[in-house]
Amino acid sequence: MPIFLRGPSAFLPAFLLLGGCAHAPSTPPQTTVALSPSDGSGGEAPPARWWRLYREPALDALVSEALTNNRDLQVAAANLLKARAELGETRARRGPSTGLSAGAGYGSTLQDQIAATADSGDSIRTGSRFDAGAELSWELDLFGRLGSGVKAATADLAATAADADGVRALIAARVTGAWLQACGIAHQEALARETLAVAEHDRDVAQVLLTAGAISPADGLRTEAQVAETAAEIPVLAADRHAALAELAILAGRLPSRIPPAAIACTRIPILNGPLPVGDAASLLRRRPDVRAAEQRLAAATARIGIAVGDLYPHVSLVGGLGLSAPSASDLTSRENAVWRLGPLLSWSFPNLGAARARIAGARAGEAAALARFDAAILSALGEVDRAARGYGAALERQAQWRIAQQRSGRVAVMTRARRAAGAATALDMLDSDRTDLSARRALAQADIELAAAQVRFFAALGGGWEDAPVVPLPALDRSPPAIRNATRNRVSAK
Repeated sequence: MPIFLRGPSAFLPAFLLLGGCAHAPSTPPQTTVALSPSDGSGGEAPPARWWRLYREPALDALVSEALTNNRDLQVAAANLLKARAELGETRARRGPSTGLSAGAGYGSTLQDQIAATADSGDSIRTGSRFDAGAELSWELDLFGRLGSGVKAATADLAATAADADGVRALIAARVTGAWLQACGIAHQEALARETLAVAEHDRDVAQVLLTAGAISPADGLRTEAQVAETAAEIPVLAADRHAALAELAILAGRLPSRIPPAAIACTRIPILNGPLPVGDAASLLRRRPDVRAAEQRLAAATARIGIAVGDLYPHVSLVGGLGLSAPSASDLTSRENAVWRLGPLLSWSFPNLGAARARIAGARAGEAAALARFDAAILSALGEVDRAARGYGAALERQAQWRIAQQRSGRVAVMTRARRAAGAATALDMLDSDRTDLSARRALAQADIELAAAQVRFFAALGGGWEDAPVVPLPALDRSPPAIRNATRNRVSAK
C-alpha cells in the first residue's frame, strides 16, 4: 500500500517527535492581581445610563444623539466591522479554496514539444494555444493552526467591541461633563454680573463720599479697580461657556454653531439625588471596557501561540486540479487535452525549524506582555475608581463647607440691611456685606462645578454608559464631483 494512502494519522507520531513535542496552551493564563470583594466599595451597582440620575430630559436626549452621531463612534463602528470581516476571512481559510484560470497565446508550448516527441517528429508546432484550469485545495487542520487563528481573530473582534464600548462610555461622560460645566459657568457668569453691579454701585457711592471729603482718593481708586477686575472676569466666563456648548454640539455630531437650545437655556447645575452606587470589584471590572479589551487581547495572544506551534509541523492539504490545453478553443473539451490530479499535498520547513521555533518564542513573549497589560488594566481601573471616589468625597466636603460659608454670609447681609434700615450701619457697611455674600456665592458656584466634574469622573471610572447603546450608522459615502456636491447642498440650503 502506498504510504500516502495510510492516512494522515500514520505521520503523527513522527511529526510530533521531529517537532519537539511542542504544545500550545488551550486557555489564557489568569491574572496575577489578587482580587477580593473589599477592593470595591460594595453595594448596588450604578445604572447603565447613569446620566439619567440628573433628571434632565434634554441631557438624556443629547447623550442619545451623541451615542448615535458622534464621529469617534463611527470610527469605532467601522473598526468593528473590519474586525468582523477579518474573522470571516480567517474562518474561510478552514474550508476549501478554489481557483479558475484561462489563457490564450501564440507560439510553442511545453505541450507542443511533448506532442512532437511523441510523434517522433523534428518540427515543433508553432501557433495558437488555449488553456483552462481549475484547482481545489483544502488544508487539514491536523495540528490546530487554523483553529488557533480563528480563536485569535475571535478574541480580536471581542477586544475591538470592548474598545467601541469604551468610546461610548467616554462620549457619554464627555457630553454629561460639558453639559454640567456649561450650566455651572452660566451660573458663575450671572453671579459675576451681579457682583459687577454691586461694584459699580460701590464706586458711585465712593464718588459721592470722595466729593464730600469723607474718603481719601485712594479709596475711590480702589473701587474703580474693583469694577475693572470684576468686569474682566465676565468675557472669560462667557468664552468658557461657549467652548463647553460648542463641545456639546461637536460631540453630538453637529457643527459648533448648532448648539442645542436646551443647553443654552440651562443656568444651574442639576442636583444629583442620592448616594453614588459603586458595586464590588468583580462587577466593576466587568463594566470596564478597557479591562475586557485587555483580557480579550490576552486570549488572542495565547491563541497566536497555537498558530506558531502549528507552523512547527507539516501543512497537509487535499489538492485536486484539472488542466486543459489545446491549439483551438473547440478542442478544450477533448479528453486527450485534459490533465488532472487528486491527492494529498504536504509542505514542511523541516529540518530548518529555527524560524518556526523563534516564532513560538516570540508568541510566548507576546502572551507574557499581554498578561502584564491585563494586570496593569485591572490595577489602573481599581486605582482610577479609588482616586475618583476620594476626589468626589473631597469635592463634596468642599461644597458643604462653602455652603455653610455662603449661608452665614447671607445672614450677615440680611442683618446688615436691617441695621442700615435702623440707622445703625452705613451704606459702605451694607456694600461690604453684599460683596462678602457675593464672593461666598461665587465660591459655592465654583465648588458646584468641581463637584459635578468629580461626579462625572467617578461615573466614568466605574465604566458604565456603554450598555444598551443605540446602533451607530456609518457615514454616507458621497463620491460625486465637488461641483455637483456643492450645487446639491446649495439647493438644500435654499429650501
